[in-house]
Amino acid sequence: MLNNILCITSRNVTILIILFFIELSSNIIYALQVTAPPNVLVFLMDDMGIGDCKVYNSNCKVTLPNLEKLAENGMVFSDAHAPAAVCAPTRYSILTGNYPWRGRNENGTWLFHMSSQILSGQRTLGHLMRQAGYETAFLGKVHLGGTVYSKSTGKPKRNFRDGFRDFDFSREIEDSPASLGFNYAYELPQGIQGSPYLAFENGKLVGKESELREWKAGTYGNSVIEADGFGSPNWDSSKAGPMLTEKALSFIRRHASQNRSSAIRKPFFMHFCSQSCHVPHTPPETLAGQRIRGSAPDAHLDMLVEADVTLGLLVEELKRQGELENTLILFTSDNGGLARGPAGKQHGDHNSNAGLRGSKAQIYEGGHRVPFIACWGNGAKNSPIQPGSKSKALIGLQDLFATFAELTTQSMKPDDGLDSQSFLGILLGEQKPRQRSELLVQANNGEYFNQQSKKALRENQWKLIATKELEPIELYDLASDPTESRNRIEESAQSERVQRMRANLQSVFRSKRSTRPYRLNGKDDSETAPKVHVHELKAPRANLICKVQGIRGGEAQNWNQRWKISGTSPVRLTLVPSRGQKWDLSGFKLVGIPLHNWDSGVTTVEGRLNNGNLTSWSHHAVGFAVAPSWEKTTLGFPFPMVEDRFQGPQLFRDQLGKPNGHRLHWRRFYPEDTREIVLDFRSSTGKVNLLMGHPFVAWPKTETLEASLMELPFLDQLGQVRAVDWPGKTPDLQAGRRALTEAFAQAREQASEKRMSKYGGWIDGPKLKATGRFRTEKVGGQWWLVDPEGHLFFSVGACLTGWRAETSAESKRADNDFFAYLPPAKNYLSWTAMHKLGGRNFVNFPGMNYQRYFGKEWSSIVSQGIHDRMRAWGLNTLGCWSDDKLQKERKTPYCLISSIWWQANGHRKFPSPFREDFQSDLETNLRKLSWAKNDPYCLGIFMGNELEWPDRIGPTIQGLPPQHPTKKWALRELKKLGKPTSPAKLADLETLYLPFVQSFFTQCKQAVEKELPGTLYLGCRTHRGPNVLGRGALGSVDVFSVNVYDSRVRSWQVPEDADIPILSSEFHFGAVDRGVPSPGLSGSWDQRQRALSFAHYLSSALADPRFVGVHWFQWIDQSAAGRQDRENHQCGFIDVAGRSYPEFTEVVTKSTSRMYTARKKPRPSTEGILADLLGK
Repeated sequence: MLNNILCITSRNVTILIILFFIELSSNIIYALQVTAPPNVLVFLMDDMGIGDCKVYNSNCKVTLPNLEKLAENGMVFSDAHAPAAVCAPTRYSILTGNYPWRGRNENGTWLFHMSSQILSGQRTLGHLMRQAGYETAFLGKVHLGGTVYSKSTGKPKRNFRDGFRDFDFSREIEDSPASLGFNYAYELPQGIQGSPYLAFENGKLVGKESELREWKAGTYGNSVIEADGFGSPNWDSSKAGPMLTEKALSFIRRHASQNRSSAIRKPFFMHFCSQSCHVPHTPPETLAGQRIRGSAPDAHLDMLVEADVTLGLLVEELKRQGELENTLILFTSDNGGLARGPAGKQHGDHNSNAGLRGSKAQIYEGGHRVPFIACWGNGAKNSPIQPGSKSKALIGLQDLFATFAELTTQSMKPDDGLDSQSFLGILLGEQKPRQRSELLVQANNGEYFNQQSKKALRENQWKLIATKELEPIELYDLASDPTESRNRIEESAQSERVQRMRANLQSVFRSKRSTRPYRLNGKDDSETAPKVHVHELKAPRANLICKVQGIRGGEAQNWNQRWKISGTSPVRLTLVPSRGQKWDLSGFKLVGIPLHNWDSGVTTVEGRLNNGNLTSWSHHAVGFAVAPSWEKTTLGFPFPMVEDRFQGPQLFRDQLGKPNGHRLHWRRFYPEDTREIVLDFRSSTGKVNLLMGHPFVAWPKTETLEASLMELPFLDQLGQVRAVDWPGKTPDLQAGRRALTEAFAQAREQASEKRMSKYGGWIDGPKLKATGRFRTEKVGGQWWLVDPEGHLFFSVGACLTGWRAETSAESKRADNDFFAYLPPAKNYLSWTAMHKLGGRNFVNFPGMNYQRYFGKEWSSIVSQGIHDRMRAWGLNTLGCWSDDKLQKERKTPYCLISSIWWQANGHRKFPSPFREDFQSDLETNLRKLSWAKNDPYCLGIFMGNELEWPDRIGPTIQGLPPQHPTKKWALRELKKLGKPTSPAKLADLETLYLPFVQSFFTQCKQAVEKELPGTLYLGCRTHRGPNVLGRGALGSVDVFSVNVYDSRVRSWQVPEDADIPILSSEFHFGAVDRGVPSPGLSGSWDQRQRALSFAHYLSSALADPRFVGVHWFQWIDQSAAGRQDRENHQCGFIDVAGRSYPEFTEVVTKSTSRMYTARKKPRPSTEGILADLLGK
C-alpha cells in the first residue's frame, strides 16, 4: 500500500470534502506527502439524509448523476454521523473537532450577532489548514454567531434594540469565518431560512448599508422569506445557490491562476456549505444552463438536483485546472434528512432517511446518520482511495479535524479537536487502521419527545439513548435492529452494558477531551504542547510548476504531472519554471524531488538549484541521492544561506545552522532567484529508467514556526534540541543509559563475530609480507594499505572519535536559559563537562552524558563500546583528532596529526618551509607524540590540516613583506635563474610553485622519519590548491590526503600521471531530520540517504585505483548550538546522547563487509561497486 501511495501522490492533490470523514495513519500520511499536500474542498449539504440519493437508497425518487459518479469512483461510508441532529451545533463541531457542548452553547449559536459559538483559543479547520500553507476559503451558511458593532454605542450589539439600522455594517463583522482562519469568505450568516437576508464577503457587507430593508414573511416571485427580518433589497433565496457556486468556481480559477503565475502550486482548502436542501425550498430555474426547477417530483428534491449540478461544476472546474485527479472529495450533510410526512406516508413516497427511525432534530438514526462519500484519484485502481470501496467504520464529522491534521503532517495542540479522531487510514485502505468504537451524538433541544436535548452513545454496534441529564432510557443493537424498533434497556442481560455505557457517557461529558490528539511522534500526551516534529518541517507544502528545458542522453516523457526519465547513463535533465524566468523560494528552506527507480540496478542523481548569476562555487544549492533497485526516495536540497539574512536572537549567532533552518554556507544561495534545476542521472546497469515527481518545497518560513523553533531553553538536559522531536530522540537520562547499555552489548557480540584481521584488514584476502607496521603497496594495478600482519587494508575511519562535542557556554547563553541544564561550578560533572577553549567557556554534553549514565567508570565503558561499535560496523581506523585514550589502548588503528598552523609567519595556514627553524620546530612538535613511536597500530600521521594553498603562488609571494622567508627565497631563486626581481614577474614566480611544494613535503617527511621512524607520512589534508601539490609530493608523501566534501572522491590536486596513494581524509553527509539544524557541507534528505551517500562515496574511492581509504567527519554529531568555530552539523555516526543512527550504520556495516570483494572485481565502476555493496 505504501508503495502505491508514494507513486500516486507524486501528483498534486485536491481534497473535495463533501463532508465525508476520512482517517489516515501517520506513516501513510508521511508517505503520501512526497509532493505537496492535496487541495481540500469540503462540500457540506444542509438537511440531506441518506435516503436522498440512490447511493444509499435504491428507492430514491431523484437521480444525482454527479454524486453517484463520485461514489462509483470513491468510498461510501455507511456509519457516518453528524455530532448533532441539527445544523448549528454540527457546524461548530465540523470546524473545531469538538462535540457541540464544548462551545458557548450546548445546542449551538444560531443568530448572526450573538457571541460566537467558537470560544477563545479554539482553532478551526481554517486555522489548521492555513498553518499548513493552504489558501483557505469558506462559502455558504455559517450559523456560528459573530460580532457586529452598534452605531450608537460602538460596542458589540447583541440584541435588536434600536432596530437593524443600529448595526454598523461599515465595519467588518468579527468572529465569523473571515476571522477564523479563512483567507476568503463568502458568508450567508443565517443561510436562506432566517434574517438577516444578506451576505458578507471577507467580513464586509455585500451591497450598500443604506439600502438594507425590512422583509416580511412571504413569497416574492421565486424567493421565499421564512420569517420577518431585514436584509439586502435584492435578496432572492432561489439565487443563493447559484451565487455560492459562482463564488466557489471563481476562487478555484483565481487560485489556479496565482499558482501558474508564480510557477509554484500551493494547495487550497475550501469549506463549501450548500444552502440545499434547507427550507425554504426555492430552487433556481436553471444553473449553468441546466434546468433545476421542476426537474424532480417536488421543490425539495429539485434542490438536491441543484446541489448535484454544483458538485458537477466544481468537479469539472477542477478537471479543467488539472487538479481533479489530485482532489479528495468528501460529501456529507450537517444532519439527517427531513421527515416529509408520517412514517410510511412520506410525500411522493420518497423517504429521506431510507427507512431509518426518526428524522432531522431527533435522537434516532434518521436524525444524525448522514451520507459520507469520499473520492480521491481518477477512479482507477491505483487511486489513493479505491474506487467502488465501502466502509462500515464508525465516524463522526468532528473527525475531519484530526484527519486533516494527519493529512497535512501537523501535530494537534492540546486544545485542538477535543473529540476528533483521524480516519485517514480507513480512506487509504490501510489493513489495520485505527478506528472509533465510541461516538456521542445529541438531539435538538426542542420539546418534542424525540428531541429534548437527548444524548446517544455508540459503543460499536450498540446505541444507548439518555436524557439531557444523562440517564439511560433506551438501548438498541443496531446490527440486528437498524430501525431501532426493539428497546433492550429493561433486559437483565444488558444491565451491565447499560451501566458501563452510562459511565462512559458521563465520563465523556466530564472529560477535557475524549480522543487523543493526533501527534506525529505517536505519543499520547494530551496535556503538553507538541514539539515541532521533523516530519512537519520536511512535509511538502507546495509544488514547483516546471517544464523540461532540455535533456541530454535520454528522454523525459510527461506522465500526468510526473516524468518518466530514460536513456543511456549518464543523462542530464534541466527544469525551468513553466512561466516566467525564476521561482521565488524565499518562503521556504528546503526543496525535494520524489524519485522512483524503475531499474534493476542502482541509480544516482546529482542536482543543483541554480541562481541567475551562477559561479562554479557560489549561487547554487546542491543535492545528491541514491535510489537502489525499485526504491522510492527523495533528492533533497537544504538551502545554504547568507549570514545577514538571519533576523533571530543574538543568542544563536554562535552557530552556523540556525534553529529556524537558516544555514550559513560558502555557496551563498539566493532562494528568491532560483532559475533552473539541473539533474545528472547515472545507473549501474548503464540504462537510466526512473519516475520523477514535481519538485516540492518544505520547511515554510512562518512566524509561528520560527518562534517555536527558537524557544528557550534551546538545548535540553542531554544537549539535544529541545523544541524539535524526531524518531529515536532520547527522552531522559534513564532512557539514554538503557539504550546505550543495550547498544554496547549488541556491538560487542557483533564485533566478536566480525571477519577482520587483528588490525581490521581483509582477513579473507591475499596475504602479503608482514612487516609489523602499516605500509603501502600496489597490487594488481591498485594502491593498497597493508596492515602489520600483511593483510590488504582499506582504511575506513571516523575523525574525532571519542566523547567530545563542545559548545559555547558563555554567560550570554548560560545566564539566559539557553540550556535546560548546566552542572554547578563545584559539581563532579564540571571536570568532564566544562572547559575553557581560547579563554571561552564551553560545555561538552556527550562526555557529561556518559558520566551521568555510567558513573566513575564511564570512560572505560565508553571507550570499549567505541572499539566494539567501530569493529561491528566495519570501521577500522580512528581518524584525525580522535581521543588519545582510544589510540593508546591499541585496539583500533589510528591516525595522528601534528599541527603546523603556528608556523604561518603572519599568513594563516600557509607555512613557509624556508624559515631557518622550520624543520626543527616540526621535530619538536612531533616529540609530543613519541608515545606512538614504533606502535603497529599507528597507521600514519598528517602534518597540518587544510593549509591555504593558493591557486597561483605568484600573487601570494608578491604580496608578502620583504623580510618574509618565502619572499627572500623566491628572489634568490629568480636571481639564480637570471630572472628580474625588482619587480619580479608573476609568470616567473609561478615557476617556483613546484620547488616550494617539494621543499615543504620533503622537510615534513624528514621530520617524521627522524621522530617517528617507520610511520607513514599522510600529507597535509589538502582541501584546495592546484595539481602542482601532487607533483611536489611525489617521493616524500607516502599517502596524499585530500578533504573532499562531495558526492564522490575527487583528487584535482593530484595529476593523473602522478602515481601516488590517496586518502580522503574528510567527508560527510548530513540531514535535517534529527534536530541538529545544519546538514553539514554535503546535505542529504534523510538518514537513509546519508547512508546511501556514504556507500556511494566509498564506492567511488574503491573504484579509483589510487585511493586507499576514506575518513568520515565525524564520530559524534557536532553540538546543535555550534562548536568553537560555529559549525553545528548533523554528521555523526551517533548523536549527542550516544544513540547511533540505525538507518545509517546498517548500510555502513553492509558496505564495509563487501568492499574488498567488490574492489577486486575486474575494472570496477563507482555505480557497479555501489550495486555490489548494497546488494539485494
